[in-house]
Amino acid sequence: MTTDQRYSVNSEGSDIRAWTHGSLPMPDWVPQHMAGGIQTNGTFSIETELGKARVHPGNVIIERNQNVWVRTIEEAVEFIEALKLSAEPALMTIGPGKVHQFGGARSNKSKAKTVNGNVSQRRQRFEPPVGSQPSIEWIHLHRLSVDNAYQRSTNNAASRRLITSISTKFDWRLCAPLVVARRTDDTLTIIDGQHRWMAACERDDIPQLPCCIFRYDSREEEARMFILANRARKPINRLDDYYAAVAAADEDALEMQQLVLDAGLSIARNTSSTAWQPGELAFTSSISRAIRRFGPAITSAALTNMAEAFPGQKMSHGGAIFGGLVRIISRPATDFDPDRLLSALQTRTADEWGLFTAGLKGGDTRVMALHKAIMDAYHDQASSS
Repeated sequence: MTTDQRYSVNSEGSDIRAWTHGSLPMPDWVPQHMAGGIQTNGTFSIETELGKARVHPGNVIIERNQNVWVRTIEEAVEFIEALKLSAEPALMTIGPGKVHQFGGARSNKSKAKTVNGNVSQRRQRFEPPVGSQPSIEWIHLHRLSVDNAYQRSTNNAASRRLITSISTKFDWRLCAPLVVARRTDDTLTIIDGQHRWMAACERDDIPQLPCCIFRYDSREEEARMFILANRARKPINRLDDYYAAVAAADEDALEMQQLVLDAGLSIARNTSSTAWQPGELAFTSSISRAIRRFGPAITSAALTNMAEAFPGQKMSHGGAIFGGLVRIISRPATDFDPDRLLSALQTRTADEWGLFTAGLKGGDTRVMALHKAIMDAYHDQASSS
């Protein structure tokens, strides 16, 4: 499929446009459907008639008359052909998870093919199932646990509200089986269903929960299954996504982790800025973009400058400061002095630098404001020396 393939629909007089995520450049009609920016893992959300759908690299975005759908590349050609043959795509019930992910449904009926006047039925081809069948068991709550290396954090207001809501009005009709890993030591670790388990633990009348129990080859495989299960249902926040990717040994996440640790900093576990500790960073998307665009050396230099300039300080405005530093270091003047840059940064605290972004909206606008402020201080250092 080409980067921006167009199809003419004679009956409608309109076009069908398709773009594969990962192809460059992104056509100008895609951003108008996006709900937020591109995440660290390369995914982003778009608005469809059935709600938000998450687009992964390799997925195909299809647009027709301002209606938009997301399909896997294997499904895209058949779906587009169906669009060309009808004014509106036929929607069939395929389950809320599939609809939520891909913004619609495609018919499972095989197309009839005429050969020499005879109609033959074309069978749909399926790949073999992956993994082995799970066992379905009722498990006592005390036997279940979670692995914090990849599980999402529940130490936040949103999770507490969800757990309280489930426990207060527990409804068995909404309690789907938990997805659980049985490890080699026979411990049972929750992959999907942590909030339901924690809600049940708050009551004294629910001793067991239904579980689909699988065996995985490693903790890394568990983490990958956690990511797949949550991405298929709803987006996870950028920090939970990062920690799960690290646990799954994702190369990009591990590279980011190493650069941050080498600078003497760390990645926050909570998205709430009030919970951040000194030296913790939360702008994983910005770091990922910097690595992809400018490489690890420039990214490391920006992080190291922040660590040395703001020891023991919270980084509430760290994303804008980091963006400004990356712009400076990636486009240095011929007489650029890195020591003077550090001295300029040390003239203010991290919070004081953040005041230059007061009232500004948009990541690029804030970054440009910090870029100018830091360069002004840099030139002032030259004048005073």
